[in-house]
Amino acid sequence: MIEPLILRALIPFLTFCLVGCFSNQNPIPPNVVSGVIDLRDWDFDKNGNVPLNGEWKIKWQQFEIKDTQSNTYTNIPGNWTNNFKSSYPNGYATLQIKILVNPKTKFLYLQNGVTRNAFKILIGDEVIYESGKIGTDTNSEIPNISIQTVSLPSILDGTIDINLQISCFHYHVCGVATPYLIGTHNGINKSFFEATSRDILVLASLGTLAFFHFVLFLFWRDEKTHLYFSFVCFLSSIRLISIGETRLIYNYLPMGLYELMVRINGITFTLLYLAFVRYVQEIHPEKKYKFIYRANYIAALILLFGMPFPTNIYSQIQSYHLILSLVGIFTLMIPIINGVLVSKPGAKFFLFSLISTMLLFSLDILTEFAKKGTAYLAQYGFLVFGLSQAFFIADRMIQNFKNKEKLRQEKERALAEVKFKTAFLSTMSHEIRTPLNGILGMTQMFGQTNLTEEQKEYLNLIQFSGENLLLLINDILDLTKLESGKFELRQEPIELNKFLSDIVQLFRTKIDTNHVKIELVTKQNIPTNIITDARRFTQILSNLLGNAVKFTEYGTISLIVAHEPIDTINSKLIIEVSDTGIGIPAENIKDLFQPFMQVHSHLSEKTNGTGLGLTITKKIVEEMSGTISVSSELGKGSVFIVEIPITKTINEIATNNEFPNQRILRSDEWEKNLAESFPTKILIADDDPINIKVSKMFLKKLGYPALIAENGNQTLKVVEKEEPNFILLDVQMPDIDGIQVTQRIRKNKNLIKQPIIIALTANVMEEDKEKCLKSGMDDFMTKPLLMQDLVYMIKKWSKEK
Repeated sequence: MIEPLILRALIPFLTFCLVGCFSNQNPIPPNVVSGVIDLRDWDFDKNGNVPLNGEWKIKWQQFEIKDTQSNTYTNIPGNWTNNFKSSYPNGYATLQIKILVNPKTKFLYLQNGVTRNAFKILIGDEVIYESGKIGTDTNSEIPNISIQTVSLPSILDGTIDINLQISCFHYHVCGVATPYLIGTHNGINKSFFEATSRDILVLASLGTLAFFHFVLFLFWRDEKTHLYFSFVCFLSSIRLISIGETRLIYNYLPMGLYELMVRINGITFTLLYLAFVRYVQEIHPEKKYKFIYRANYIAALILLFGMPFPTNIYSQIQSYHLILSLVGIFTLMIPIINGVLVSKPGAKFFLFSLISTMLLFSLDILTEFAKKGTAYLAQYGFLVFGLSQAFFIADRMIQNFKNKEKLRQEKERALAEVKFKTAFLSTMSHEIRTPLNGILGMTQMFGQTNLTEEQKEYLNLIQFSGENLLLLINDILDLTKLESGKFELRQEPIELNKFLSDIVQLFRTKIDTNHVKIELVTKQNIPTNIITDARRFTQILSNLLGNAVKFTEYGTISLIVAHEPIDTINSKLIIEVSDTGIGIPAENIKDLFQPFMQVHSHLSEKTNGTGLGLTITKKIVEEMSGTISVSSELGKGSVFIVEIPITKTINEIATNNEFPNQRILRSDEWEKNLAESFPTKILIADDDPINIKVSKMFLKKLGYPALIAENGNQTLKVVEKEEPNFILLDVQMPDIDGIQVTQRIRKNKNLIKQPIIIALTANVMEEDKEKCLKSGMDDFMTKPLLMQDLVYMIKKWSKEK
């Protein structure tokens, strides 16, 4: 894994960098003692610069140059104090130091530290540098922060008297926050250049990270981690301009903008804090950490309430807010440590970067309160944070890519399994439907002969078993299509009242009307014509009414239909199917829509079925953007309520009031004189002898002689020779399949008139139907072939010829 390797390399590297920034091999320079520092033995060329740290004389509330009898000292860098280490308040003072150097030394340079708020540097009585305008009160002072390198006047006697006049009325702590340096021109310039370079390096690094991760966010919009990390890096880089070692921005600002910059720093810190909290929350979004994030958001915004206060008060609020922020960041370690414990990708990087940043942040707080006089280290904290977070995000991205690849492979496997299952079910359906065609077809034919009552009973059992087997196959295929996402709705116009009446009439033929009554109730002037998927609408009503018929031996079954208008075109159709049957136990209602669950399967043979009807009904309703619900009481009946959106049409529907599922819309009747009303020549093209025999017998009963072809080539020859009007064409044939036969017939220019080609196949998947129609076939029929389907198809296409 990438994380442990990089982490082991990163820690020593960063440690080396930080130590290298603040350590060297030169001798330790002396400190200022009682206002004097002895550098007569110090070789500036060889040993480098000297920080003027130690006991400076302080003349409180004086801008005097001359020495006095009583001397008071303050430690520099740090907040100005008296001999008893008690801090002076806001005010003004003169700080003095005497530097003893080798008399041979002629030229030295001085670099000032961060001095609040305005100051003037004098060598003896000569002013060599001034920042802002010193004053004796808030109004007379013009604060400014600037870090500059200035040359000292010629050294004649080996003594340099530095007088530092400071006024501080616009900040809550006063004095010199970071060391003053003395050294040669090359040494001081080198030091300043190195500090500036470090600031620019960190600034450029954070800016690059911000830009890079913002671009990553543009490519991966769902990965908001990049966006928030980009904000964190950008705001960090902005802050470095004003809080880095050299305070770059102050060197280029005109006087008078100090108070504005203090408030801008507060705003940028608030935004940075908010961005960081949101960044952590994006990585660890668990609800159990919600209180921690909310508390940090509140803590971040508290600083904004200090904006109206004077600068010295606001700066004090800002400093204490730093401590509050440190505590808040400490609480953010809870989700981060938990991420380490549960082995989240990159969690160790995150923890390391946060701890490093907090340590450096703590040093800055000490410097801010003048408790420790060191150079500000915030930029290094930002750099450590930025680099380690970059590693964290990189590790996280690698793990995400691996997970996505794994998901892609699992998805491909799942799709392959679905494809295999679909192909298997399609093949099994084809193989089962072919013999079923013979069973159900011959059963229908046998039922028209003279039978004894005992024979009729046996035949009914055969037909019942065959229809149940066909129902099982149809339900499983429907469920497979719904689960695989290949379920499609086909919108078409229907005449609603007749549609409902036909369905109710069909179920009246299946019940004992002496014991059970089926009624149709329409409310609220339901639309006359609607546009919906007629086949699926039929399936919903058939399943619900079929269930009601199964479980109701006495009483009433009601189909109640109402609608709620949505606008002038769209409505919501509310369908209620209620019965007075045996009802459903309360504990079983939750399983009602589960596949293969039959709540009452133990009651009687009337309840035989697949256990898929309600599952499929629910899925179809949901595909139609509707809802289904049920209420029931054991022993008193059940109520199913379906709500589906429909589209109304005000135009008269050009329809012959027939529907694809003729078994539902018409009772099962023989039409022995159909050939006289609709004369036509019909060809049966099938390689299965039983299917040929069944189809031929059906046509004979309807009064039609049948042309026969047992393979594709024979079909083409019969078509060219006999020119039939109708072709019942099997899709799977041994030499040339039905698709190729159709394409050749459609390309045959020798035919006077193209025949109506109807697929008659055991392949019932939607893609099979689309393939047949796309090849040039006119319609599609599935095996087993039933008489009413054949009658409907002959009538339909004879009318349209």
